[in-house]
Amino acid sequence: MASVILTAMQHRLLTGSTGVEITDIQLADASDNEIEQIRQLVGDYCVATFPGQNLHPTDQVAFARRFGPLLWTPGEEENTEFPDILQFANEGREAHRTGVFHTDTCFIAEPPSFTMLSAVVAPEHGGDTLFSNQYLAYDALSPAWRALLDQRRVRHVPSGVANPDEVPSDPVWHPAVRRHPVTGRLALYTTLPDRNVEIEDMTDEESSLIISFLYEQAHAIDRIYRHRWSTGDLVMWDNRCTQHAAVHDHGDQTRIMNRVMVAGEAPTRGEP
Repeated sequence: MASVILTAMQHRLLTGSTGVEITDIQLADASDNEIEQIRQLVGDYCVATFPGQNLHPTDQVAFARRFGPLLWTPGEEENTEFPDILQFANEGREAHRTGVFHTDTCFIAEPPSFTMLSAVVAPEHGGDTLFSNQYLAYDALSPAWRALLDQRRVRHVPSGVANPDEVPSDPVWHPAVRRHPVTGRLALYTTLPDRNVEIEDMTDEESSLIISFLYEQAHAIDRIYRHRWSTGDLVMWDNRCTQHAAVHDHGDQTRIMNRVMVAGEAPTRGEP
């Protein structure tokens, strides 16, 4: 695992391999050096939490831009006065379409690198988000499975977007295994079966069986960090090595989150 020279930035692991909490930093005033340290830490541990930030939407957008151009999911409707922010407001909803493990906006040619979620209002209990380490999902595969997947691509399709007619219609194929551009590590790159519908050079029956297996492989319990939200938290995760799922178990409490995404690159198996 790559090492990072930390100076004033304080951090601690949240599990053995997944999740890191970064404190003693104001993200709105982060230095260039701190931005690069955050980029490395999120790449290494998949998700980083920053408690007590209470970022204004303009500050959240400005922070996200430090990592690259921003990305909007095709087909999503704007719902705030800030064009780069998608707000999730779940008041008393016990289920939601994002309540299953997935990786964000993987049905485009260049999916997002990072997603950042700011807790505007967090429930007193429930409403957690789970993050699953896809480096570990790949590492746990047998050599035979790795050999099968290393040269295979998976077709990704949209599901659940507000305006499907606005989504590009060209087929999108991504490698089942991708190399992370910062850490150099290999990660399983799949998502929920509704969005993974075909594996290259395989029949529909074979594809369905393998996709179902990989989906279960992607979020085994020993590779998950569960974040319990507090109002003001900023959580940032790397979609290139992470799946996530919201747990909508907060009853009639208010849960409001602001999301910003950073554009990424075309996934590739690549070389170390």
